[in-house]
Amino acid sequence: MITVSFVFTRNKGTDSIKTLLNTLLPEEELAGLWKQKLYSKNPHVAMKAFEMAMQYMFGKPVQPVASEELAPPIKIDISAIPKFRVPAS
Repeated sequence: MITVSFVFTRNKGTDSIKTLLNTLLPEEELAGLWKQKLYSKNPHVAMKAFEMAMQYMFGKPVQPVASEELAPPIKIDISAIPKFRVPAS
């Protein structure tokens, strides 16, 4: 049996910011602000709030590395396709 253990180093700067924000924005007030943005009459605001909520809940989608080269476009040779038309019977 193999046991694997991980040691995580907490970021103390982030912890202090989280503590400060939790004091300034209680959970009930924060929920109210999220509801306000999610149910906004402006569809762009509502959609952006929805996207942010999904990212906070499930993580951001994978993004390509900036220096990574994109794959070349796929080229399909269509010269072998017959050019005559067969009438439907």
